[in-house]
Amino acid sequence: MRASFLWVLSAALALVACGSEEPPCEAPDGCLAVSRIAGSCQCLDWKVVSDEIVPLKFLVTGVLATPPGNQSGVSYGDASLIGPGNPSGKSQLGTRLRAVLRDASGKRTVLSAEVPSVAGQGQYTLTALGGTTLAVGMAPGNGIGLENVLDIYPPTAHQVMVWVNPALRIARDAGGHVRGIWGWSGTCFGPPGANGGSGTCSAPNVFMVTLDQIAGNDAGSFAWEAAFLGTLTQSERAAIRAYDRFSGVPFFPTAAELDADPRFVRLAEVNVDPLGSHFPAPVEWTPCSSVARDEDFPVFATMEIPLSASESVLIEQSWLSTTLDCSTQTLGLFAGTSTPGCHLDATAYLDRMFGTLAFLPVGSRPACTVP
Repeated sequence: MRASFLWVLSAALALVACGSEEPPCEAPDGCLAVSRIAGSCQCLDWKVVSDEIVPLKFLVTGVLATPPGNQSGVSYGDASLIGPGNPSGKSQLGTRLRAVLRDASGKRTVLSAEVPSVAGQGQYTLTALGGTTLAVGMAPGNGIGLENVLDIYPPTAHQVMVWVNPALRIARDAGGHVRGIWGWSGTCFGPPGANGGSGTCSAPNVFMVTLDQIAGNDAGSFAWEAAFLGTLTQSERAAIRAYDRFSGVPFFPTAAELDADPRFVRLAEVNVDPLGSHFPAPVEWTPCSSVARDEDFPVFATMEIPLSASESVLIEQSWLSTTLDCSTQTLGLFAGTSTPGCHLDATAYLDRMFGTLAFLPVGSRPACTVP
């Protein structure tokens, strides 16, 4: 009897086990691969139904200016690589951004940020920092230094850093997902034989051009700069100039306006005199308290690009970090003059969107040298 009972019990358990098997998942329309995860069927790969190129011509990644004084200068990146005459420092340079799709009703969809798995071979890199944010910035092992030979320069001498070959696609799939796929085009606008003689871009290409060149008053020294500038409309030139709050166009901001703008941080007063100068040193700043989170994204600048009659893409920029961890940045700064009788005053600000310094003029004496 005992053996017979055990056989009946085993058969009953086998029937229960067979009855508990879950049916296979059926793929919905447009789903290329499906699997059961945590008890429910989920699509793992949706069919792409559209892949559209965004007509993005450029993106401003920095504004560079020097403090007053004919012995003044600034440096970014790894200053030790620039030369012994530059102010010491090691910092990031670039911008952190995201793409947002906006429809006719005003609905906003922040796009996922996908970048090439290969960072490229150039002075600038493209890095995904989260699910929706990315950064274009100067690659490690590079640096930029600017030095004065005169005491006072007009704002038109400010340098604007422009990414001239950005590429952005918007991919939509059958599951209703929308992705932003970033990269760079092969239109280098660079010197012949650039990027190892290939003649095409293998990384983001960033130009340094003056506000005077952007305005069309200076053709520049290189044909490839003129080639890029020649593609710009007047409204696009104005949009680039607008990234420089200290350009004087249409007027200079007041200290109160800058202090109320979260993009800028007041550092200290700069006083330049041949008998002794005062300026903040070292200049250090930390982009955030821990990591560059997608949610921590105050919008400092927006560029709108029409995509169709009913949709547009917004390129939004926030505080800079080119790495996921927000490490302390040390910017190189020195201020001084050798001009007898010259005295200059300015207020130094940190531009959090680019990790650069900006200087609001306060006053100067006639003895100071000018162009």
